[in-house]
Amino acid sequence: MRSEHQRAVLEHDWAATALGDVETWSPTLFATVGTCLNSRFPMLLIWGPDLVMVYNDAYAPLLGARHPEALGRSLSDVWADIWPTLRGMVEQVHGGEATFSEDLLLVTSRDGFEEETYFTFSFSPVVEPGGHVAGILDTVVETTSRVLAARRMSVLQQLGSLPRSVHGSTEAACAAALEVLASARADCPFGLVHLVEDDGHGARRTGAFGLDPGRSPSDDALQAAVRQAVATGAVVPIGDLGARLPGLTGTGAGPVGPAAVDTAFALPLTAAGRDRPVGALVLGASPHLRVDAEYLTFLELAAGQVAAAVADAQAVLAERRRAAERAELDHSRAQFFTEVAVTLQRAVLGPTVLPAGFSVHYEPAAGTLEVGGDWYDVVDLPGGLFGVVVGDVVGRGLDAAAVMGQLRSAGRALLLESRSPAHVLSALDRFAALVPGATCSTVFCGVVDPSAATLRYSSAGHPPAILADEQGRAELLEGARGLPLAVLEGADRPEARVSLPPGSTLLLYTDGLVERREEALDEGIGRAVTALVAGRHLATDVLSDLLTDQLLADAPDDDVAFLLYRTPG
Repeated sequence: MRSEHQRAVLEHDWAATALGDVETWSPTLFATVGTCLNSRFPMLLIWGPDLVMVYNDAYAPLLGARHPEALGRSLSDVWADIWPTLRGMVEQVHGGEATFSEDLLLVTSRDGFEEETYFTFSFSPVVEPGGHVAGILDTVVETTSRVLAARRMSVLQQLGSLPRSVHGSTEAACAAALEVLASARADCPFGLVHLVEDDGHGARRTGAFGLDPGRSPSDDALQAAVRQAVATGAVVPIGDLGARLPGLTGTGAGPVGPAAVDTAFALPLTAAGRDRPVGALVLGASPHLRVDAEYLTFLELAAGQVAAAVADAQAVLAERRRAAERAELDHSRAQFFTEVAVTLQRAVLGPTVLPAGFSVHYEPAAGTLEVGGDWYDVVDLPGGLFGVVVGDVVGRGLDAAAVMGQLRSAGRALLLESRSPAHVLSALDRFAALVPGATCSTVFCGVVDPSAATLRYSSAGHPPAILADEQGRAELLEGARGLPLAVLEGADRPEARVSLPPGSTLLLYTDGLVERREEALDEGIGRAVTALVAGRHLATDVLSDLLTDQLLADAPDDDVAFLLYRTPG
């Protein structure tokens, strides 16, 4: 059955175009049009010196509002906004040479605004008998969504890698987070942080970026949206900024260039364990991008990282007040509480500066830059202990990253309260049951005691960790296995303890490191054991590279996170 667009092509008045009546078409033109229309991949045929366009159903969405009027018109007219870029490619193909462009930035106004878009496409010559290039076949895919996801993931990783708050200053914590967002002006043209006053009434501006210092809008212009976000805990859109806040005109920045910012969002800064938001983050939306669900999720994840930074700083301040009242508190505990880690969201990177003996690695699935749900964490605990966590959320995309960020933050907080891996996973079970998308997540949680040379651990359905000693003996840590999170209410969470001989190496990982299609999981784990034993005398950062080269060379189709720890000795 023909589609509506196919019927439109067949019924089009081609005699009124440079192609002429259909009965005069050459066999080559007939065949190429048939190939184009019957393909489910986006295709555009550009025919003759007038560059007349014939395209299929899959190509139509790329035109935006220019479809269906684009049918039968000249390429140079329909895509006039990007014609300066396409002209040289067209001339090259008419000379007999095909082109290929990957993730090419094209600024189009296909839907009434200058939009930042990315495409991967090839222009191929269509040759008539005798060697004459009569047309161009364009096979194309829009990669805007993937390029933006990769760019935003990088921003979230940077936010999650902020250094720990050793000063206990909310202003400094906000400044560090805003500095990261200020480097992402393509997605966040401007930003402001408002924090709730200590008395709980009102919110003061704590930091900002992207504003003209000489024309910065007053707090009054945004306070209503900030108050609503703090009071309701919901995202509040702010529109018509060009008229309401003329100081923002021209602040947009990014690949497209400056433009007036007309829309922003007040996002509540919601920290774990707080009854109400600690403030609000106002972020401008790029005038060159669609404000879709993925964009809003990214802004919410960014707000979550700012909230975590503020909560860390406030926790440090509170602990300093308690430390002044508890003189008997030893110096190491006081120092620990002044170094509460900045919580990492949907992002997967661990701390920028790891403790001695640790190394970590994250790698997205091959062939995609889509966000995944794998994570790792290293948490400094009192008494010289270290909490180690590796986990995996089911699914991909920013939704999976959001769930991952919540589980990682909750796991970090639970380790700080209870240094029992079994207790952490039991509490995480209850938390995961309340988070949509967290069911069936797997987690390996452990506590390393370097002085006692031991590891206590518990596993929620996660692949077994691997421990290799200096002599090359290896064992799989399977002594405390349980069900994945939120599968069975009240599920038993066993805990096991193993010795960590001097110079031994511990590997925690997600299944992407060892799982391959059409292969038993045991085979993949066996490869990991072999590689770990072979590199047991290497420094952990060098060993991390070795594992990556040997175990990920076959381009796995799942993202991968792993953590290495070398015991002193």
